[in-house]
Amino acid sequence: MFSFQGMDKREIVVALAGLYRRQVYIAAAVIVSVTLLMKSALPGVGAGIVWSLLDSLLLVISILKGFNRMSERELKFRVFMNFVRRLALALVMLYLVHRYNAGIVWMLVVFTLMHLALVVNLLIFTGRKEQKKES
Repeated sequence: MFSFQGMDKREIVVALAGLYRRQVYIAAAVIVSVTLLMKSALPGVGAGIVWSLLDSLLLVISILKGFNRMSERELKFRVFMNFVRRLALALVMLYLVHRYNAGIVWMLVVFTLMHLALVVNLLIFTGRKEQKKES
């Protein structure tokens, strides 16, 4: 689905930084709009944004660490550890939001929407790359 073929490491790092920057801009837009429209949902929305940005950062870091040559066993271990880190982050965020009654539903909705935005950004990025190859 997503292809970074034909790109060197530096180009991929720049592309991933741009994608993450867009995620931060989307998060800022969500916070501003929620602040203006529904202040009562702000704690849950904020928690969802923090969770989404941290999870996306873990994803980007794991992609960058994947550039190193490693054995299949080490690769499987790194994928497993990435899963464990992301799961631990999810459990901590759910616990904190539940503990402080910040709005679990809003957090889950925002987390899902932010990740959909990340997928759309990736599709736009890879679509642009494929169009450049055809030209």
